[in-house]
Amino acid sequence: MTTFDYGPIEFYAIGFEGDTPGPGVLQAIDDLVAAGTVNVLDLVFVARSLEDELTVLELSDTVVSDAAPALDLAGLASGEDITELAAGVAPGSSAAIMVVELLWAKAFAGALWDAGGAVIARQGVPAPLVNAYLSEHSI
Repeated sequence: MTTFDYGPIEFYAIGFEGDTPGPGVLQAIDDLVAAGTVNVLDLVFVARSLEDELTVLELSDTVVSDAAPALDLAGLASGEDITELAAGVAPGSSAAIMVVELLWAKAFAGALWDAGGAVIARQGVPAPLVNAYLSEHSI
């Protein structure tokens, strides 16, 4: 079976009210890494001022180094990626731009490759929408 060095990756923009994410965000990311669910490849924070000016902060600029999650490929998100993902950040708010490797999908990706298959479409549904729907429609 084919074994890839990395599994599939995803880019996320996770929005927050105010100019910084809440204190539990880095802990939640660390928990995902410790559980072996994801590998954090890159993580930056962006803030949009009330004057609509975007500021980008590298993770190392925002936390004490021993409190920061280890990054495998810091800098993987290009300036263009960050600008595109930050387009939805409203003035007076911020976002974490995170690139993660989906460790749970790494072996699956190898099996797909060997079978001549490929993911041809993907659609995500945010957890709040899933939970709201399921709470209204007892399935």
